[in-house]
Amino acid sequence: MNKIVICLFLLLCSCSNIGEEDIRIEEYGEEYAVMDCFWSQNEGPNTVVFWCDNDLQTNLISGFVSLAIERGPEEAEFFSICGRDIILNSGYDLHDTLIASLTNNTYNCYNHYENNIGNEFDSLWDPDINILQIIWRPPDADHQALTLYIPDPEEGSVRVSGTVYHKTGFFN
Repeated sequence: MNKIVICLFLLLCSCSNIGEEDIRIEEYGEEYAVMDCFWSQNEGPNTVVFWCDNDLQTNLISGFVSLAIERGPEEAEFFSICGRDIILNSGYDLHDTLIASLTNNTYNCYNHYENNIGNEFDSLWDPDINILQIIWRPPDADHQALTLYIPDPEEGSVRVSGTVYHKTGFFN
């Protein structure tokens, strides 16, 4: 009986050692890339909430890529992907071609305002947990999700290191 109690105690203790990073990997997929991120200190309309950028070289997305959440004139938040020479391999030809043509040999942006969740492309920003999730749902292939986690900045700083996670499967 004592052996069973000890085993249960050890099992419970080992489960409590799961960190936030382990939970993010379980929920959002493998660590995929790191981005330099900046929290804006500006409030109000026509401002940036945050932006992250880096020269990415992954199977899903490559090129100089900037991801941001911005506030429009009415302070509604929207997703923005900017960059130069971005190659996107989401499996959704319309999105892949659009991003490639917008950023071919020039720095340009695509702003995403649409809020219908569950269609071919979603961008979801959760400010409570600092997560931006981008989901592509091609019709004849696995869906792909990129999730960017941006930690809170330390006192007196606006720059942080954001982690990008990647997961494939079928997402609602």
